[in-house]
Amino acid sequence: MFRAKKNYNNIIALGFLITSILFNSIFNEFSLSANLNKYFNIQFLLIYFFSFNRFIFFSIIPLFFLGLVNDSITGSPFGMSSCIYILIYKIAVYQNTIKLRSIFKAEWIAFGISIFAAYILIFIIYFFMGNIYDFRVLIYNFLGTFFIYPIGWIFLKYIFLKMETVGNE
Repeated sequence: MFRAKKNYNNIIALGFLITSILFNSIFNEFSLSANLNKYFNIQFLLIYFFSFNRFIFFSIIPLFFLGLVNDSITGSPFGMSSCIYILIYKIAVYQNTIKLRSIFKAEWIAFGISIFAAYILIFIIYFFMGNIYDFRVLIYNFLGTFFIYPIGWIFLKYIFLKMETVGNE
């Protein structure tokens, strides 16, 4: 009798994103001096990576609700993270459909374009709300997120390729 293989990659990917959203708020409870979101945004990296590689739980509806959870935890304007997550998702899906997958440099530049669009959206939202936002933090966060993508890409590819080979045995 033939048993269907169970693939938990999609659940684990969603777990990574939920953990990254909750990790910063939990970490800030114990250490007031370190704010990791000041230097890079791991949620943008995870959303782009998993959307680009077509994980099934990464679609508009789960990202919308995860964005609302992130907004309620971080205290940012309600719905802002949802809009940003959906923007990154849409750009990643579009870039995947035009077959940018062949060269890593092209995927990395496309990631840079998508997070640049996300940071422009953040700036526009804060501008229309009349809030003052420190641009240096925004620039450092953009550069940190952009330059950490190759490390995250290697780490995530390694994990999910290992899980596929273990699941196929």
